[in-house]
Amino acid sequence: MKLILFNLNNLLKNKTFHLMNLMILISFLSIFLSNFIQLWLIMEINTMLLIIMMSIFNKFKKTTINYLIIQSISSLSLIMLMIMNKNFNKNFMDFMIMFFFFMKLNLFPFFFGMPLINNHLNGTLIFFMSTTQKIIPLLMMNLYFNQINLKFIYMILLTTIFSSLISVLLSIKETNMKKIITYSSMNHSAWMILIMMIDKYLFIMYFFLYSISMIFICLFFNKFKINNFNKLNNILFLNSKWMMPSIIFNLLLISSLPPFLTFLIKIKTLNVMIMNSNNFMILTLLILSISTLIFYMNILIKIKMIFMLKIKFWLSFNLQIKNLFFNLLMFMFMSLAMLFLISIII
Repeated sequence: MKLILFNLNNLLKNKTFHLMNLMILISFLSIFLSNFIQLWLIMEINTMLLIIMMSIFNKFKKTTINYLIIQSISSLSLIMLMIMNKNFNKNFMDFMIMFFFFMKLNLFPFFFGMPLINNHLNGTLIFFMSTTQKIIPLLMMNLYFNQINLKFIYMILLTTIFSSLISVLLSIKETNMKKIITYSSMNHSAWMILIMMIDKYLFIMYFFLYSISMIFICLFFNKFKINNFNKLNNILFLNSKWMMPSIIFNLLLISSLPPFLTFLIKIKTLNVMIMNSNNFMILTLLILSISTLIFYMNILIKIKMIFMLKIKFWLSFNLQIKNLFFNLLMFMFMSLAMLFLISIII
């Protein structure tokens, strides 16, 4: 908490703080829009605001230009295809629209560029890349789902599987934390698409929890200039005792392990699929769950090794275990309460 307050105080003194607030506000307002053109317009406004921030924070101007080119091509192609949708073969147009949505979201087969771009960005920009730049294209995809054929739904499901598996494979031997966060974002984008196809409100809840966790993780990396696992290990080993549990809890939350609310959202999604007897989507959900578990266990095991080393230096280790157990119980009760509220609302 002290870390977050410290970073917020620094941001308040920075002129870009209002720019960040505007981006978050635009992303929040997009949830209540149901028109494709309106969503496209605010998506472009959000993209331009992010590019302005990149030009301020980022010293590598080539990275900003590359990102601008990628986003411009995908955005212009999407709006042109939507305008010409009725004048050409529908199957071809549906395929091309999904193709450029995947490009916008950096999903398979467009997964090579974003890790290279994020590698030159700071934690604040990576947070916006992983959250605010994702939600509007996802909402646009949700609007378009009702208009496409069933075979394209299967294409989307296969894309989510490939994106999730590739993100896991690329992250196993990766030591660059910025690239690992990027692969994590790719993995969660695949999950969000799947949940969104089942229930928009569950998707919004999942996205909100993911964003909250990413705020802490990205601010933490931004403050300590963490670029690789060695730097992360040094920081966790030398700094205060609250830092290790905080990082672990946030990683557990976005890894969707029980008893956290993200896990309960996935259980509810699986329940809806079973009720609808959608075997292919159930298989997709299970594959994504396993790949996500492998992804975050790889990180948590490395942090656990540092945790075991710190035991030798913690005189009050028993107290730490009690605090961790108490916090875990609190998370469990909060998760159950939130799931109960979701079941009432939905």
